[in-house]
Amino acid sequence: MTKAFAGIRVLDFSQVLAGPSCTQNLALLGADVIKIEERATGDQARGIMADNDIGRIGMSPYFLSMNANKRSITLDMKHPRALEVLGRLATTADVVVQNFRPGVLARLGFGYDAVRAIKPDIIYCSISGYGQEGPFSTAPAYDGALQAVSGLMAVTGQRDGPPTRVGSSIVDLSTAMMASFAIASALFRRSVTGEGQHVDVAMFDTALALMAPMVNVWLNTGRPPERLGNGSPAYVPTADSFPAGHGEILIAALTEKQWQGICTAIERPDLMTDPRFANTEARRANAGAVRTVMIEAFRSADAATWEKRLSAAGVPAAPILELQEALQHPQLAHRNIVSRLPGASGIDREIALTGSGFTAGADGPEVTAPPPAKGQHTDAVLMEAGYSAAEIATLRAEQVV
Repeated sequence: MTKAFAGIRVLDFSQVLAGPSCTQNLALLGADVIKIEERATGDQARGIMADNDIGRIGMSPYFLSMNANKRSITLDMKHPRALEVLGRLATTADVVVQNFRPGVLARLGFGYDAVRAIKPDIIYCSISGYGQEGPFSTAPAYDGALQAVSGLMAVTGQRDGPPTRVGSSIVDLSTAMMASFAIASALFRRSVTGEGQHVDVAMFDTALALMAPMVNVWLNTGRPPERLGNGSPAYVPTADSFPAGHGEILIAALTEKQWQGICTAIERPDLMTDPRFANTEARRANAGAVRTVMIEAFRSADAATWEKRLSAAGVPAAPILELQEALQHPQLAHRNIVSRLPGASGIDREIALTGSGFTAGADGPEVTAPPPAKGQHTDAVLMEAGYSAAEIATLRAEQVV
């Protein structure tokens, strides 16, 4: 069995979320990801949400989320001998991933041109907030700021409420997926042409790509997007959230057939011939009446019951669950999203990790090893690069690694 990226070696200089999530995607498919961490502190994510037993040993849940299947070495990037170490590692690498501010790694002597001189066919992926060039290229960028500046927050929230941040770090994680795809594309191209390349992935670009329908409506019609709460950009009253007898249910009914399915599920076939609801335009014009009818019907049972009734009638619907409820969903037993492993270094209990969002018929993504402790694999990686035990001891004594 051979996973898609078996034999591919990745030097991973990234930290926090977007970069590490990208390289974990590669690691889950067999890539040998060598995580190069700052010698003193390691990945910043080791200390995020660290007010717990595992966080206090540098293995915070935040860090665990993005670093499965990797090996870690530590390196003082500013030490005069750091470039010597990196040069040796680069000769065996296929991919470099970094999310420093544009220009930082080049000033340290390990930008794309320097690595390409060592390994001409290298795939060098730079992840940043705004891209490697332009007036905002060096601006600091975190997920919330990019949600704000991209317009994503402006289209999120209740109609009469303020702009609202999406609860998940959606721009970071989507950027990671974009970067993973970009690297996979570059590797495929290299297999055909023999050429490496520099890949420039920006969170700003990704955020706008996430909103492609809204962006293109504005660009092509001049109609600005609105905050719609839980409603649909299709502006139909049957696509929204509704309170049930217990809980709430989100319905995404956009078509005439789905409206008829709602009428069937709530046992109101008379609504199909009511002129107020005769077609999409009529239902839009009488949106308040549509909502009143649906809310009155849904009071008679809980959200889970209505999900079953609506689904049976061909209507897309789901109860609005808390995260802890979603993790008890029976479908999870048939998927690959959550893995449980023996404890990572320093953790004497089982840990749970999220994996990939897809499965494959053969050699698919798989969590096979817990995230590494800081510097856990330094000696092994340096020996693979040709250093002797004595040379490694000298590097440690000189505080290079």
